[in-house]
Amino acid sequence: MTPLRPLGLSANQWQFLSKPDAYVNACPQLNLESTRRQFLTARDILARLNGSVGATARRGVLLADDVGLGKTTVAALVAWIVASAGDRRGVRILAPNDVMVRRWEEELLRHVEPLQRCARHLDVRHNRVKARRLKQLSPGSIQIVKHSYAMTDLSLACDLLIVDEAHRAKGEKTAFSQALHRKKSSSARVLILTATPFSIRLDELRRMLVLVGANDTSGPVRSFSKALEDLYGGSAARPPEVVAGLLADKAEAAVDALAGFVIRHGIDDLPAEHSSFGGREDWSIAVPDVSPTELELILRMDRALRLAKRHDDDLSQASHDPRFHVGWRHLDAKRAELREIASHLPKHTRAVIEAHGFAIDRLRKQVGTHAKITAVTDAVKSVVGAGEKVVLFCHHHATAQELTIHLAKHLPKAAPPPLAYREWRNAWEAVLPACTITSGYERFRKAFVDWLCEDCIRAQAWRWIVSEGSASDALENALRSTRGRNAPRGPTIADAAARLFNALMDSPSSRAVLREADRRPLPGAKGGGQVLGVCRPSENPREHSWFVPNQQPDTAIAIFNSPFGPDVLVVTDKLSEGIDLHRYCRHLIHYELDPSPIRTVQRNGRLRRVNGWAAMIGREIRYAYPAFGGTRDYRLVQIMKRRIDSFSLLLGGVQDIAVDDVVNADESWRNQVIRLAKKRLANVSRKLVARDPSGE
Repeated sequence: MTPLRPLGLSANQWQFLSKPDAYVNACPQLNLESTRRQFLTARDILARLNGSVGATARRGVLLADDVGLGKTTVAALVAWIVASAGDRRGVRILAPNDVMVRRWEEELLRHVEPLQRCARHLDVRHNRVKARRLKQLSPGSIQIVKHSYAMTDLSLACDLLIVDEAHRAKGEKTAFSQALHRKKSSSARVLILTATPFSIRLDELRRMLVLVGANDTSGPVRSFSKALEDLYGGSAARPPEVVAGLLADKAEAAVDALAGFVIRHGIDDLPAEHSSFGGREDWSIAVPDVSPTELELILRMDRALRLAKRHDDDLSQASHDPRFHVGWRHLDAKRAELREIASHLPKHTRAVIEAHGFAIDRLRKQVGTHAKITAVTDAVKSVVGAGEKVVLFCHHHATAQELTIHLAKHLPKAAPPPLAYREWRNAWEAVLPACTITSGYERFRKAFVDWLCEDCIRAQAWRWIVSEGSASDALENALRSTRGRNAPRGPTIADAAARLFNALMDSPSSRAVLREADRRPLPGAKGGGQVLGVCRPSENPREHSWFVPNQQPDTAIAIFNSPFGPDVLVVTDKLSEGIDLHRYCRHLIHYELDPSPIRTVQRNGRLRRVNGWAAMIGREIRYAYPAFGGTRDYRLVQIMKRRIDSFSLLLGGVQDIAVDDVVNADESWRNQVIRLAKKRLANVSRKLVARDPSGE
């Protein structure tokens, strides 16, 4: 192994990390308990990378905290300290996409002012952050680029390489993974931010561990991985006590091997921080069991498609298509496809399929709207009626489309607000210049004011004003004094509008939306109203206003993270990772599940984040898993909830769910094994938390 080049940092340079209280005073929006844990983690990482305070110098560290715990914040602090140390060093950050590049830039710049106050010796300045390609990384600079940068001929040479969302480099054959390993010796140290260790495929985890110099962990890691495979694929006839003991032994050996290179915290293991996240509550949405008519409809369509598939290889059909269990839009599309191909099928096959088709048409008229969509719509109405926002996750675009359209058509329309349009426009024109004046962007500002004056947005603001008893005030004063959505500690309506405008202006794609606002309005304008789908838009032009018109969701995310705009966001798993949706929302519905438990954990992490809406109003985050009883949808939900409960316990080692292959007796045995191993496994996982390098 190539010997480590000395990093040469002085522990005195990060002494301020021992005083989180002073830092929070300089940056009041931070949460003290979370900042303490983040500072402790940063100190531990620096000690390991540098070999300080008695720690063994490591080539790298893998930070695998739960989603929502602030891995980016920890890494940003480490980046500033390394870049600012002594004769200064170069730091490179590889982020997965443009959205994450901008998020990294915002995070680094957010620390400039508090670091200037609490760590003046670091000489932190805005112009040292370079969110672009560089021919040469100058000392003291922090460069942020996409993963694809590693695959170019440009050098990765730096003192610290930070790889964000490294688990997105799927497998050793990806160009990104190959590039990292080819160039690994060019960076003195590596900090990897990734998912929970054993939610990553074994070969991917091992390659990450090689990057950070943890070559000797291979044996114990492989053994625990095999024990997990045996838990899900081995015989369920064995005594659960024996299997539980073996699983715990392998887990402990793996964690002992990883402890020098991996740091991990789970939210549930941080009771002192729970108040900053808000509580957590299971939200029960009652869905009727499948009726005989609905079940016959699903089975007939499945059988007709199976039969047609034998004679038409071009027919795109998955066996037991999960979309048939959560909505009818995809089933209707497949029925139309059957009509088109029927004439090309053999006579006998055509006759059978046509018989199924006649029955399907009759049954489809009888069932009407899908029972799950109806039940979920009623629950969403209740949330929106109480003045709150809700996000719904789907796995397929067809499901997200159907859900978006039904919600948009059936949620009550907001009553037109009182006061003339001109009064509102005059008030906003007076308020916004006091909050934000961006020279040269009059066109963008006009488009934004136009949007604030739309009926839906005015109705929202008026509701907050009236409920705060400010209706008797002049409108301008009411906008300045009333808090958006009546948040006890949130910004006023005027301040929230200014923050949203600044956020839109900071995003190139959002500026493009503002530029074209006359032709393509912002979400919530015109016919858009209370519901927005971030998925492939409907083909019906009359429904386009309910969808994001392109696959750049920056604008929709910024608006949803403000008090304004659509109260309901229907999204696919494109928004399940690396996106914040918690600023004004505490309700999440898993309408349709991906088979992967890690995906469900990532979805939940969009809301369970520090200082979210739930914490601000002192309420719980509510997660709903509505299930269509008597179908594979119900089975998937039941299995998923149990595996999510053991996700952190097994360090992410839960397999994807192939519902049709799961035997109930096997799943019960598996759950018994985990219950028996729970006490030991809980203690094992705590070995990976950050430690105070000074031993205090």
